[in-house]
Amino acid sequence: MKKTVNVQAVINNISFPKSVDELRYFAYEVGRYDVEDILHNSETEWTMPKWAMPNDIVFFFHAKTAINTIRRLEIEIEREKPEGSDTLFYWLQRARALYKKCGGKIFAVGRVLHRPFYDEFADNEGLHWKGKVFAAIGDLHVLENPVDISEFSDFIFVSRQSSITAVLGDDFEKLKELILRKNPLPEYVINSRATPLPLKDINPGNWLRVTRSYRRSFFLEIQFRRYYVDYFLRAVGDTKKFFEECNCYRGGMWTGRADNCIRIGGKLCAVEVKLNVSAENKLEEQLEQYCRLDEITLEKKKVPADRLIPDRVIVIDTENLYIYESESKTLNKIMGLDALEKNEDLPGAREAMIKYLS
Repeated sequence: MKKTVNVQAVINNISFPKSVDELRYFAYEVGRYDVEDILHNSETEWTMPKWAMPNDIVFFFHAKTAINTIRRLEIEIEREKPEGSDTLFYWLQRARALYKKCGGKIFAVGRVLHRPFYDEFADNEGLHWKGKVFAAIGDLHVLENPVDISEFSDFIFVSRQSSITAVLGDDFEKLKELILRKNPLPEYVINSRATPLPLKDINPGNWLRVTRSYRRSFFLEIQFRRYYVDYFLRAVGDTKKFFEECNCYRGGMWTGRADNCIRIGGKLCAVEVKLNVSAENKLEEQLEQYCRLDEITLEKKKVPADRLIPDRVIVIDTENLYIYESESKTLNKIMGLDALEKNEDLPGAREAMIKYLS
C-alpha cells in the first residue's frame, strides 16, 4: 500500500515578455522561453513561495493573457521595425505555437526538491516578473492533454497579481482528479493530499501535537505566529506574558519593529518570526535593528537598555529555533522544532535558550 504524503500545492503562472526588450532578452540571451524550460527538462529552479517544502506539488500554467501580449508585440514590431525584426517575428511565431498548445492551460507538474532559498545574486535583468526566491523543482511531468482554465475556474481563481496561486485542501483533490481524467500522473502526485490545516482544533493543551504534522504547512506568517509561536513564547518565557510589534530605538532613532519580545532569564529579548530563514533577504541587516538598543516600546511603555539583552535576537521559523549573535554576525541553530514533541520537552528548550542568551 502506497503511503499518502501530506503536501501543499501551487499553480505557478508563467507569464510572457511584456516588451520588445524582454522579448529580445529571450531570443538573444536565453535562447528559449520559460514554458520551453518546463517542457524539455526533468528538473529546474523556479520561483516559489517562501513556505514551500520538499514534496510540495507545482502545477505549471501558461498565462491565458499571453496571446494578447503576443498580438500587441507583433503590431509594435511591424510598426516600428526595430533592429532584428525578422528574428523577433520568428520568436513571436514560436510563442504562438507554444500558446496554441499550452496557453491558458496547466501543462506540466513537478515537485519541490528542497526548501526555497533567497538568491541575492539573481539579476532581475529588468524583467517584470522576475523573483529572487527559488526552489529546485524535479520530476517534471508534461501532461499529454493540458487542462484548460475553464475546467477549474469555478473552484480555483488563478491570481493575476502574483505568479503563485495556492491550491488548498479539497481544491487540490478536485484539480488532481480533473487532470487524472485526461492524463496519467506520477505516483508522487497520485499519492499526495493537501489536507486543510485544523486551526480551529489547536488549543494550549494540544498545540505541539497538532502542529507537529502541520507546522510546515503554514503559508502565512501570521498563521505560524498565532498557532505555534505564541504558544511557544508563553511556554519558554519567565512568565506567560509576551509582547507584540515592539518598536526599537537606538541613538534616539527608530530602528525597526520586532515581531515579539519576551522576558527570559530575567532579561527582555527581541524575537523575530519567519516562515523560512533561508528565503529571507538581508536577514542579518534586519536583526541588527533589534540589537544594542537604547530602549524598546512594549505596549506603549518605553523600557530602557539595562533591562534588555543587548546583542542577541531569538529567531524562529517553521523548521528551527535560532539565536542571532550580533558581535559575530552569526545565526546559530539551537534546535530543530521536531525535537519538541510534547509539553514536557519545552523546559529543555528554555534552558538551551537561556544558556545561549546569558
